[in-house]
Amino acid sequence: MSPRVTLILALLVAAVGAGVWFLEIEGADERAQAEATAKQIFPDTKPEELTAVVLRTSDEREVRLEREGGWRLVSPIEFPASATAADALATAVADLQTEAIYDDPEPLENYGLGGEATVRGYRGDEELALVIGDATPTGSNTYVAIPGDPRVFTVATYRTNALRKSLDELREPQVLAFDREAVRGVEVAWQGGGVQAVKDGNAWRLQKPIEGAADAGTLEGLLADLRFLRAEGYVDEPDEETRQAVAEPSLRIELRGEGESVLAELRVAAGGDGSSRVVQGRDGHLYRLASDRLDDLPRTTVAFRFKELSTFAVGDVGGFDLLFQDGEGSVAIEATPTEEGGWQSEPEILAPGKASRILSELSSLEAVDIAADSMGPGELAGVGLSPAHTTLRVYGRAEDGGRGEPLAEVSLGRHQEGRGIAAQRAGDPVVYWLAEDLVEHLPLGLDVFRKRFLAEEAEAGDDSTGLADAPEDAGGGEAPEE
Repeated sequence: MSPRVTLILALLVAAVGAGVWFLEIEGADERAQAEATAKQIFPDTKPEELTAVVLRTSDEREVRLEREGGWRLVSPIEFPASATAADALATAVADLQTEAIYDDPEPLENYGLGGEATVRGYRGDEELALVIGDATPTGSNTYVAIPGDPRVFTVATYRTNALRKSLDELREPQVLAFDREAVRGVEVAWQGGGVQAVKDGNAWRLQKPIEGAADAGTLEGLLADLRFLRAEGYVDEPDEETRQAVAEPSLRIELRGEGESVLAELRVAAGGDGSSRVVQGRDGHLYRLASDRLDDLPRTTVAFRFKELSTFAVGDVGGFDLLFQDGEGSVAIEATPTEEGGWQSEPEILAPGKASRILSELSSLEAVDIAADSMGPGELAGVGLSPAHTTLRVYGRAEDGGRGEPLAEVSLGRHQEGRGIAAQRAGDPVVYWLAEDLVEHLPLGLDVFRKRFLAEEAEAGDDSTGLADAPEDAGGGEAPEE
């Protein structure tokens, strides 16, 4: 066969293949769309064309939703509508498809279709009304009718589920609506106290009751929690006691934007039945929330204060020192990274994994409470910070691989049962409390260091290598004696 004939045959095969694809694949999609359109009870209707829907809800309320930008309930109450539920409702009306049509049906009452319209969709001035009746004997389909049309239709029952909603299911459950990025200020007031904080760039600062750095994690976490508050119920007709409880809330949170504009406000009513609380949210509406969703919202000044003692990337560390003060004077342990990724220390050898764990804790060390904004020498001595039981200094990695600029310096004092570990950051007069479980991972004094942080070889007197093994989680151990 000549090359020319082969080329012609190949082109013919390609043309036939393309024709098959357009007829079978592309054509199948078009046929399926045409079949779906032909089965529509309201032909050539698109969900986005509906501007209003009136529904007889499952709890026997006549509800009207209107769309102007977004969906909103306008009757029997004014309330933000659930966009998901409203869109599903509009889609169910516009796209409802028949499974069968009875042109000469029995009396409508026999199908549960004798009442008024269950749902009415509006496309401009055009009304699209439906009566939803009983399930068919098989249960997989449901009878429906158009008022004034003698025919009876059956539709797949699952398609009518969006039309069987209660009033509460059509409401927007999000208690507060605000743009998190637009928040420039937060005011939180609780019984007996409160704070005000402002955001400057990406940094948060407290303005009241004290001025200073704020805990960004607490404030950003608060905004996230507020965004995800969802109602479990609604209070449309509050009694006088509820109104008073909202007017004098146990917790009030106000979010502000540029120019002190109020973006959102949450009021948590005082009292409650234990399992739920009434709150006032968007547009002044009252919602019922589970108490445990509100219990975790911060309501102490300390929670909003900056409590970070040190932060750095472990990979940037070029070395660290442990400095101890006791009866025999100062003892300094110097640790440096090895080429194998581990650590070596001298003059005493850290046990395997201990150096890595110490750095891991220091890399994001945050206090759980504040003991005092400052203390005198006697008070500092009383909590083990004058002199400090332990001082930890962390250095960055220089370009030549040696030690660079300081990354952190933290002093540790006594461990007090029920309070924590007293600590200070270099250059900061504030005395903090660290979490008690850190006694397992940070050496509080020379005795504890030698008892629980040294390698067995060092304890036996063999310090010939000065090597600490590659990082591993050694953890555990008994708490130090006080």
